[in-house]
Amino acid sequence: MNKIANSKNGGGYLQNNAFTLTELIGVVIILGIISLLAFPPILNAIRSTKGKISDASKEILYNAVGLYVSDNINNYPKYNGNKYCVTVNELIKGEYLPTTVYDSVTGNEIPQDSKIEINIENDIYSYNLNNECKEYYKYGPLIKVLLGQYNESNTNGLVKDTTSENIYYYKGTNGEVSNNFLWYGGHQWRVIEFDIEKNTLTLITQQPLVLIQPASSVWTTEKEYNESYLNQWLNEYFWNSLDNSIQNNIVDNTFNVGIYGETISEQNVEKIKTVKKVGLLDTKQYLRAGELDSFLDIKDEFWLGNLYNSSQIRRVGSGGTIYMGDLTFFAGIRPVIKISDIIVNNGDGNLTSSYNNSDKANDTSEIQVGEYISVPYNGNDNACGSDNKCLFRVVSKDNDSIKVILNGLLPNPSFYGETPKITTNHTIYTPLNNFANNISNNYRYTGNKNFYIWYYPYSTSESGNYKDVQKEILSANVGLPTMGEMFTCNDIDITNDGVNKTFVDINTIENPEAYNGLWVMNRYVSTSVSVGVIHSAGALGSYPVSPSHNYKAGVRPVIFLKNNLKIIAGDGTAQNPYTLK
Repeated sequence: MNKIANSKNGGGYLQNNAFTLTELIGVVIILGIISLLAFPPILNAIRSTKGKISDASKEILYNAVGLYVSDNINNYPKYNGNKYCVTVNELIKGEYLPTTVYDSVTGNEIPQDSKIEINIENDIYSYNLNNECKEYYKYGPLIKVLLGQYNESNTNGLVKDTTSENIYYYKGTNGEVSNNFLWYGGHQWRVIEFDIEKNTLTLITQQPLVLIQPASSVWTTEKEYNESYLNQWLNEYFWNSLDNSIQNNIVDNTFNVGIYGETISEQNVEKIKTVKKVGLLDTKQYLRAGELDSFLDIKDEFWLGNLYNSSQIRRVGSGGTIYMGDLTFFAGIRPVIKISDIIVNNGDGNLTSSYNNSDKANDTSEIQVGEYISVPYNGNDNACGSDNKCLFRVVSKDNDSIKVILNGLLPNPSFYGETPKITTNHTIYTPLNNFANNISNNYRYTGNKNFYIWYYPYSTSESGNYKDVQKEILSANVGLPTMGEMFTCNDIDITNDGVNKTFVDINTIENPEAYNGLWVMNRYVSTSVSVGVIHSAGALGSYPVSPSHNYKAGVRPVIFLKNNLKIIAGDGTAQNPYTLK
């Protein structure tokens, strides 16, 4: 409370004295001289207050900050020791300040983007009005961090939705959108949009995670969509692979899975809606982001969530253009989820240093599907580079082992064998066994496990369900990717040139120039003499394996590691994988 001091007249009497004209003229001259001497400092003092905030206004702000810090002390992690940063706008939104705040000296409105740096030492707060403390926005609630990228003048990057003041979304190429990467739950995501009112973010995986056919028939109802292979893989296989802590933070999302037609009369994109935990990218979201060459275009085939018409489904081609896809086509799956806001405490938000909030695993039993592990390699064939450490990615876990896949290919392509039905006597098992034997038994699970080797149907007359491959089993301790399982796709971005990698960090890929196709365990169709091959464009093809054909393809080993191995370093990312004791 401001206190006003009241002065009182003391005792005594008033003396009424007059001045002569000469005396008055002298006083005027003296006052004139004094004013000339005093005016410049006064003017400078006035000028110096312009654009600054008075001590009285600072006191008001700092009182608001004190309440803010008290309420949010456990929600906003400290940066650079014991520092926080908050804007006037955040204080207003939190009702710690009135809607408009004015400086008590200049009378000017205090800009809402003014930042206040908060230092906390030994539970004592000190504040500094500092418009340059943007650096302290680097960590904290992800939405708050991302909002630091917004500017009203943005036409690309982070922009505001014109139809909703609460929605912000990303638009533009990878050069214009390079700071929305998030490592979360064993996968690298891109933030598509966020809602500051609901405090949620919508994410899409940066990489395709699997290659499958979409459905046995085009859905016309929500029930039929629920029965599609796409939805089953997303909300059964993928969902069950996620850690419970991740599942608990994913919120329900409404996905429009109707027709997004070429003309207005054909479009009923919202006619079929479904509320799910996991879905696919909407055509409108892809177009809004910039379509071809946007940050959502990874130059790899992947399905969208909408129908093209009554008999086809929309997909993005390897060039970034939207096409129709019939039911016999294979394309990648990039899950889309909506999560409640999270605290990020690491990373820069780019491809090689994603924002990160993951808890580190102490041993392999705690590791999440999708995380990376570095394992020593004893061979001299350069299969895992000059450091002789193989980078693996976790496919699945069971009671006594974890299934991992090499994050790359062996140095040389290989023949498959003479028959499409694989056995451990096939030619392909020579490089596979050599590789597995160069992984120390200290780490490798040496017993046999099941690999599913049934054919993957390629026509609608044959089911095409990714689960069908489980009808036939090969027992072995090393193998190839199995169709329908995690990372059976072009997730390592094989292009056979080592230069045009579009959605991965090339420095994390083992032998990135090895080959532009890779073998899988599964036959192509029941009557075929061909075996499935994943191509660099992200589609599934086939190679004949009869003796008259000499086709070679890349080899991507899949092995099992022991469970409960101690982790001594790393955070599970590709750039900083877990290191085993």
